[in-house]
Amino acid sequence: MKTALAVVAGVAIAAGLATPGAAQVAGWDKVVTDAKAEAGLVLYTALVGAPSTKAVAKAFEAKYGIPVQVLEARASELRERIRTEQTAGRFLGDVMFNSDNQAIIMNAEDKSLAPHGEVPNAKSLTGQFKDDGLSAPVMTINYGMLINTKLVPPGEEPKSWRDLTDPKWKGKILSDDMRAVGGGYVMFFVTLEKLGKEFHEKLATQNLQFTREMREAGRRVARGEMAIYVPFILGDIKYLKGLPVKTIVPTEGAPYVQYSAAVLKNAPHPNAAKLFTDFMMSEEVQKIYAVDGYGIVRSGVLEKLSAEEREISDVKLMGGSDPMRQNEMLDLARSIYK
Repeated sequence: MKTALAVVAGVAIAAGLATPGAAQVAGWDKVVTDAKAEAGLVLYTALVGAPSTKAVAKAFEAKYGIPVQVLEARASELRERIRTEQTAGRFLGDVMFNSDNQAIIMNAEDKSLAPHGEVPNAKSLTGQFKDDGLSAPVMTINYGMLINTKLVPPGEEPKSWRDLTDPKWKGKILSDDMRAVGGGYVMFFVTLEKLGKEFHEKLATQNLQFTREMREAGRRVARGEMAIYVPFILGDIKYLKGLPVKTIVPTEGAPYVQYSAAVLKNAPHPNAAKLFTDFMMSEEVQKIYAVDGYGIVRSGVLEKLSAEEREISDVKLMGGSDPMRQNEMLDLARSIYK
């Protein structure tokens, strides 16, 4: 019996069906074969400058022999490029890697995405993440606090988001601007939903100093210009190693932004696009994102990570923002933080 099972397993691997659940997705072996025949893929990504992008592209080419051409741009620039290309009937991109909120808006307003349908790796997503066949969850950017360990004595660190309203932190908090789209806005949306408007009315009396330079903000705290920075991308602590700072995940949890993969309308390499979208949810890719400091969305991966990687990937998630309420919430943020 064991010998027979081994033979079956070997045939499955040879046929390219080794991905968990591949045998249950009708015609998946043909998707793989046709994708290889297309011999290329164009990826548009809004995750600018991340080492993981090249690592994922290399891993995909190594596994399937399909080269990946990558174009990086900010989310707004990427949306405009896609809209311009598709309006002109010039379909150049295959897959978009962007925040799930952007995918929702682009699908609703621009009609620029195409369904990728059922894919094998979607079966291994953790409970709170779902692949709806249009936008496939890939990873999360998790936010917490960054403190200067010389200015915030041991035992006095803020443990919750509510602790930021303590008078002792007045004039000592640097924040990403909550009145514009970005990390600060995500924090505003999620904490407003969970803690109420009163929390922000109290926080507004703390003389927050706003910034739009998230990477530099961490270094400002490290230099001692401010005691606390919120919201801090937890994975960015790797850029501050050796400096007098530490991250804190508040007891209520971490606000987050989900990044997803979506196939673009009339993709020139449709099978490669579908294959790549599935690959983004694979264990191999999830490990790449964990190493790069992001949260993962697949089950069975955390236990295979280092303690340092788990510290960032395995955090309590507090929630994300709703793109359909963006204007309403930005107006509210501007009314509170004048």
